[in-house]
Amino acid sequence: MQYESAEFSEELKKRINNSKELKEKIDHTNLKTLIIVKDIPFATFANFAEGVLAERNHIPPNQIEEYRKKADFTIEIPTYELSVDVASGKKSLESLYIGGMLKMEGSIFKALQYRDVFAVVAKITADLVNQSTVLSKEDFAKMLQKRGLL
Repeated sequence: MQYESAEFSEELKKRINNSKELKEKIDHTNLKTLIIVKDIPFATFANFAEGVLAERNHIPPNQIEEYRKKADFTIEIPTYELSVDVASGKKSLESLYIGGMLKMEGSIFKALQYRDVFAVVAKITADLVNQSTVLSKEDFAKMLQKRGLL
């Protein structure tokens, strides 16, 4: 399975929604996130409704600003390579934010409130990423073009 393919997204959504650990932390939570990879450009929107990942979509560049308005948190990661490091668990969003390597929009207090939720989602994501084929930046962009996302 390829990282961030349609199949990957569906499998990730299934794993997140079946996680008992996450259910304990996210029960009845409503939360929307947008993660943008600036150099592609590429974005992923996630909508947790009542503690369930109801929606996880790849967003084409011409719709990023529209989704930015919907999100409780928007995270901008400067490069594809850095986004893969985050997704695979090699680097954390928290440490990159503190180090000034990424931008975040939204309430820092709310982010801290959901810190445990983000940690569990990151672990589930890293497990799947590390079982998947991660494409080079160029091949990833080609995949997005084929899917009409670039």
